[in-house]
Amino acid sequence: MKGSTNAQFENRFFELYLEFFNRAEAERRWNVQKDIPWDQCNPKVSEEIAFIVESFCAVELFLPDYTSKILQLIRKSRGRAWFQANWGYEESKHSLVLEEWLLRSGKRSAKEIREFSDTILEREWQLPFATPRQMMVYTTFQELSTGLNYKNLRRKAIEQGDAALSTALSLVARDESAHYQFFQDGVKLYMQEDRDGTLQDMKLVLEGFRMPAQDLIPNWEVRGKTIVGEKIFSDRIFYKDIMRPILAVLGTSREEIQTLAKTVPELVVPKISAR
Repeated sequence: MKGSTNAQFENRFFELYLEFFNRAEAERRWNVQKDIPWDQCNPKVSEEIAFIVESFCAVELFLPDYTSKILQLIRKSRGRAWFQANWGYEESKHSLVLEEWLLRSGKRSAKEIREFSDTILEREWQLPFATPRQMMVYTTFQELSTGLNYKNLRRKAIEQGDAALSTALSLVARDESAHYQFFQDGVKLYMQEDRDGTLQDMKLVLEGFRMPAQDLIPNWEVRGKTIVGEKIFSDRIFYKDIMRPILAVLGTSREEIQTLAKTVPELVVPKISAR
């Protein structure tokens, strides 16, 4: 895209950002200390649920990598870059609220959290794809998966009588839904400009899809099995509740993507992850 076409494209992205930001300011802002009923933490919540919360916390700890590396990729796009900065702020709250629950529920001590965080931050997350469009496609699938993770974990928190955790997860999941909507709308803009190229990127992303940071977190095999065992996330859930709905809302299908690429391999689903 060149000249006025590129300017129009970037203007549409900035309009998406303004819509996202204005709605967030009016409807979604929340406070970690004031908006969670911390006195309703349930210390009897199962160790499996605490383990999953800790796992989700671990993925959020790579926030400096997520924000800095994606921002560098899209820094010339005001709409996408400003959104990414806002995304980083909201994701930082998600990390804080999960840590706060681990502390207040008594499931982890401050020392345990600090040592765990130090271990995690010895590693570094890298961009899974090379271009802004590929990353937009990737984050569309990733953000909807993340939101569903939190919704399913919230169901467990409700079942186990922890109003603090269920409230926190409700607020976090609402943020994730808003993030997903921005990315989905962004992919639609790309499809309007170059449908075939965007679908080719979509095929590339789906064939190599991995959730962020799962290969970097110690003991992930056990963590992943716990997530599957508690029915928070799985390959089947990804296919049924993530991949198929996204392709439908984007007005495409696996068959179209495969035909476009002139190949017929099955699109794979990811190895399960928390993020």
